[in-house]
This record gives sequence, structure tokens and C-alpha cells, in this order.
Amino acid sequence: MLLLLLLEQGHTLLMSQEMLVELASVLRYPRVQTLYAITEEQVYEYMQFLKEVSELIRVDYMLKVPMRDPKDVVVLQTAVAGEADVLCTLDRDFYAPNTLEFCAVLDIKICNDLEFLQKIKP
Repeated sequence: MLLLLLLEQGHTLLMSQEMLVELASVLRYPRVQTLYAITEEQVYEYMQFLKEVSELIRVDYMLKVPMRDPKDVVVLQTAVAGEADVLCTLDRDFYAPNTLEFCAVLDIKICNDLEFLQKIKP
């Protein structure tokens, strides 16, 4: 729902190829499969949809970002390279003081899905 609302309102979804690969992998995790029983075809179609509706950003691997989890580094690098205004996440690592400070300097707001929904709700 949030993604569709965001797109309907003309917001730009920033993604990188690396983020799409990671998301496809996560959707195949056994615990995710147990919850949602997503087929391989559905994973493929969702990845295609995201490619179509997103602005694909080239990641600058040389950019050093303050992230504990190496898998999160590319997300923050994508946000920086794409000059994101908001990074919407439930991942606690993005709320670490050093990450919040880094993002504040670049004027990137970190928020969860409910906070973001409140900001864009018509």
C-alpha cells in the first residue's frame, strides 16, 4: 500500500541493482516463504515491477558510510548517490547515532513505514 501511494503521488523510488538482488534473495528465505509462499514467478515479477517504477542508482563503492551490517552499506550508498530525502526502514541499524548524524548532514531523514505514511498521506 505504501509503495503504491508513494508512486501515485509522484515520489521517486530509488533503488540500485545491488538492492534488487538482495531483496530477491530475502524473498526466497525459508522464513519468508513460510509466511507468504511467494513463488519464483512472483519474485521475478516483483523485481521487474520495481525496475520499471524505480530510478536505478549506480552505487559509489568508494563512499564510506557508517553502517554496522555490511548488507546495509549499499542501501545507504544508494540513498546518498541518489540524493534521497527520506530513507524508510525498520532496520534498527539505520537508527544508530552515527548513522543518524551522517544522514542528517546530508539532509536524509530516516523513518519507519508508519512515520513515512503520515508524511505523505493526502
